[in-house]
Amino acid sequence: MWLKRLFLHNFRNYENAHVNFAPGINVIEGENGQGKTNLLEAIYLLSTGRSFRTAFLNDLIRHDAPGFFLEAEFERDGIEQTLKISFDGQTRKVQHNATTYANFSNLLGLLPSVLFAPHDVNLISGAPADRRRFINLHIAQSDPLYVHHLLRFGKALKQRNCLLKAGSKDGIEVWEAEMALSALVLVHKRNEAIDKLQKRLSPLAKELSLEFDEFQLDYHPSIASDFEGQWAHMRKRELIVGSTQCGPHRDDLQIALHGKKAKSFSSEGQKRSCLAALRFAEWEVLRTRFEDKPLIGIDDFGVHLDSARSKQLRNRLGSFGQVFLTTPKDAHIQSDHTLTIADGVCLE
Repeated sequence: MWLKRLFLHNFRNYENAHVNFAPGINVIEGENGQGKTNLLEAIYLLSTGRSFRTAFLNDLIRHDAPGFFLEAEFERDGIEQTLKISFDGQTRKVQHNATTYANFSNLLGLLPSVLFAPHDVNLISGAPADRRRFINLHIAQSDPLYVHHLLRFGKALKQRNCLLKAGSKDGIEVWEAEMALSALVLVHKRNEAIDKLQKRLSPLAKELSLEFDEFQLDYHPSIASDFEGQWAHMRKRELIVGSTQCGPHRDDLQIALHGKKAKSFSSEGQKRSCLAALRFAEWEVLRTRFEDKPLIGIDDFGVHLDSARSKQLRNRLGSFGQVFLTTPKDAHIQSDHTLTIADGVCLE
């Protein structure tokens, strides 16, 4: 599987750009603020249906343009395929070969990918919502059933919260039963996914840290069983606050270093090498699931890593399939293809 060509129209600071990629390591270089990360963002959007920098699609539209359009040509299982997505400020549209969809969630699984970026530090230092977003997207890329139950739980949760805000219990058991069916699936699949990630994270973290660091993942569900019973027990209190205080939407994933919270007991370099190992573990899990090598993007290659960890990171690059990494000019990274970005223009 590899992304061959990409066309960007009115996306971020790109007016019209045609970009070709090699099947191996693609280095995207240039000064700050020229559009290197924007190119990674376009690839990530095609892969996952979302940006890793904003929750609002309008932010992706070039200044004063009515909307944006992306088109990708890629090969998977020996078959040439085309993927197009657009947003006109109101309506989303996806076209995969000859099939058209109205929702970006249909992109999941077409071009599976992993992104390692500076903002990943939020997975250790940020809020539980950052870690839930990580595990949800990781599972969703390869499991349509998980996506179904995640959406189903969200819809039922919204209805329950509406009743709580209105101070009403009429029919609330119906929505709790609906939530419970999906919550059971979500918690089970999260436990399963985190177990698979942990098995790969440990050796990778040791490799990147030259055997110094031992990181652990620990899933903390706010409800582990008897969902309906817990929600019934919480109703009186939740009618006061007007929202559902426990469930899969409040779960957390803790990352520990040698048994202690990495947030408090790890250096910046240790956090970065842990996150690199976590992203590489994610890549390996997806590779096993798809029986193919997912795309991998690395934004600001080597940022905040010391020379030893950076060298180990470089040594891993050759084991991946197609790689897209951004870096300042003259970074001297061995590549199969180098692109220079200057003010939204790609110079190959």
